[in-house]
Amino acid sequence: MFKDGLLNGRRILVTGGGTGLGKRMVEKFLALGAEDLSTRGFDAVANIVLHGTFYVTHAVGRRWIAGGHRGNVVSIVVTWVYNGSPYVVPSVMSKSGVHAMTMSLATEWAHYGIRLNAIAPGVIPTEGASKRLNPGASPSDRTERSNPMGRVGRMEELQNLVTFLLADGCEWLTGQTITLDGGQSHATGSNFYELRHWTDAQWQATRAAIKAQNEKDRAQRAV
Repeated sequence: MFKDGLLNGRRILVTGGGTGLGKRMVEKFLALGAEDLSTRGFDAVANIVLHGTFYVTHAVGRRWIAGGHRGNVVSIVVTWVYNGSPYVVPSVMSKSGVHAMTMSLATEWAHYGIRLNAIAPGVIPTEGASKRLNPGASPSDRTERSNPMGRVGRMEELQNLVTFLLADGCEWLTGQTITLDGGQSHATGSNFYELRHWTDAQWQATRAAIKAQNEKDRAQRAV
């Protein structure tokens, strides 16, 4: 009745979609090209990015407060916390949670002498990013074409900024997220928006490459 790909790119929330009528509707939506992110897949990202960050921050914060110590937390988020980005929903939502946590705890813990800030970096090439975010392609090439400064970020620039945030001398700065991306988020919005042109085959190849890299990394850690 419906042409293939009718729902390509659509995200449909079906409450009660795990059983019965809801489940069968979801099956149809997926067959026509809508939501393919499993709850386990989302949880895996959220547990690492959001829950892990909160648990560590909360644990050290409680110890600092109990001991009467001053503290300083700097988190890494993404530029998409301001404007969203398609195709990386778990990361965006989890990083948005870290962004919100930074603002909230900065106000709650300020009187204890504890500061919280975050950095939203643009593309700074690392081995992990090149093999997972866009396997088979260089993130530098895409960024150099679209970035107002015509280049990717340098690791020392991130190192310098995080050092500034952790050092004394500007202790009234808290609850802020600083974007370090050469102006790219202002010029292009979502970093991954161009992925809307990918075919199903490209998505499948990317998922397979990411899965293979994750398994390789796990095997190395087990040695």
